[in-house]
Amino acid sequence: MSRWIWNGLRTGIRTTRFPAPGVAGEEQAGSTVELRWQSLTAPHALAAAELCPTDAITATGTAVEGEMRFDAGACIMCGRCSRELPETFVQVLDPRVAVRHRNDLSCAVKWQAGGGPQPAALKDEAERVRAQAIRLFRHSLHIRHVDAGSCNGCESELQMLSQPYLDLHRLGIFFTPTPRHADVLLVTGVVTANMESPLLETYAAMPAPKLVIAAGACAISGGSFAHGPTTRGPLDRLLPVDCYVPGCPPTPQALLHGLLVAMGRAAARSSGAPPEAGHGS
Repeated sequence: MSRWIWNGLRTGIRTTRFPAPGVAGEEQAGSTVELRWQSLTAPHALAAAELCPTDAITATGTAVEGEMRFDAGACIMCGRCSRELPETFVQVLDPRVAVRHRNDLSCAVKWQAGGGPQPAALKDEAERVRAQAIRLFRHSLHIRHVDAGSCNGCESELQMLSQPYLDLHRLGIFFTPTPRHADVLLVTGVVTANMESPLLETYAAMPAPKLVIAAGACAISGGSFAHGPTTRGPLDRLLPVDCYVPGCPPTPQALLHGLLVAMGRAAARSSGAPPEAGHGS
């Protein structure tokens, strides 16, 4: 016993201080992919769309005139685009990637004869996070997690939140086995036909006000299983989603950031769209 006491005194506290400032970059796993449109060319845009297995990158037109769209919510982090075009598609290590609006994970770039690619504005989605609910959830949160058809990659990352290093409870966040005690419904996986009814019943059983988090590419867009004959997702077709956490799977700290965004205790990523010309990256 004395040996373990000595070990504890020698090593000290190992729990992360995230989301404290200055420690966001301590995780070295990629959280999402970001488009750096300034280094994009029309041929590169068309080539990138051919590389993407989930239509996270789509392009129309020719090298003379066309448009490319990038959707981080559909990205499964396969790395094809970032390997071929490392200056244009950059892996983001910062885990603070959760957003409140689905459109904040998407951006568009257009080009035409006589000019290079330029950002194109996307229509903003209406604010869904209720101010009253945010105030209520600032101090504690109880989560009901539903696997609506996952490969279990997201679940393995979720389990890490209860480990001593991340220690979810220090922030007043807890998992609950019953929806009647839950403040937030956290959904992973593409919503399959067999899980649609249990998912909707779980949401209906939760007391108001309640929040919904879509965690991972499958819940956000369908990922590799989008448009499949046995799927009913993405999640926001069925339920009002308050926070989106991209990744395949999202890292534990990205999931933690998403929970804090839903609670109103952390800032959401400002936008996934490229900046206006002349405003930098």
